Amino acid sequence: MGRNVYLQMKRLEEARRIVVDELGALPSLAVETVPVPEAVGRVLAEPVHAALSAPNYHAAAMDGVAVRAETTYGASESHPRELTLGREAHFVNTGNVLPEGTDAVIMIEAVQVLGDERICIEAPAFPWQHVRRIGEDIVATELLFPRHHRITPICLGALLTAGIFSVSVKRKPRVLIIPTGSELVDWRRTPLSDLKPGQVLETNSFVLGALVESCGALFTRHPMVADEIPRITAALDSAREEGYQIALILGGSSAGSED
Repeated sequence: MGRNVYLQMKRLEEARRIVVDELGALPSLAVETVPVPEAVGRVLAEPVHAALSAPNYHAAAMDGVAVRAETTYGASESHPRELTLGREAHFVNTGNVLPEGTDAVIMIEAVQVLGDERICIEAPAFPWQHVRRIGEDIVATELLFPRHHRITPICLGALLTAGIFSVSVKRKPRVLIIPTGSELVDWRRTPLSDLKPGQVLETNSFVLGALVESCGALFTRHPMVADEIPRITAALDSAREEGYQIALILGGSSAGSED
């Protein structure tokens, strides 16, 4: 059998151009909807906008007392100001809803409790002091992530916090990996003691399969195919018929007599 002798190597750019020209425009992947907790690694099929602001209420950012800032103006160490609990001041914990009519929080460390009904402060508060205002982190309707964005674990927090519980994503591409070579043996079925000179453990398909999965696709390992063109052709035909987006042939592209 004759040999293929390659006297000229193609540059990567030229090889890519040939592939693109031969294949033409590939069809877009189908779209599916998945729960956000299962979307890590998936690629968004459409932009995602926030459905909820975060926080969605004015929240105390410190433990202390909520006040209306203007009622504290003028307070100082030399002129402390007393405030009535339940009317001018309200005890709050971090994360509590700001009581109606208040717009600032004074840290508990800066508050002197005079009894069950009154407190004393020695410094004024300013509007929105120690307050997480509505939409401080996320504003409802704002763009969270654009189309084609790959979801990361950090994205999950933003999506769920913004009231997004499912997203439209591209289906994972399906890749068929076809190991070829009459010298190959399956390491899962062949004891090492039975390995004969000239036989090779087939491992490349497992490495490439793992790489395919790490890129966000699904792979299927085709049974090993001997160095026979009709069998290789049949394997490629099955890839097309079964709807795989990519078929990888391992081997058969060198300068050997059977390549």
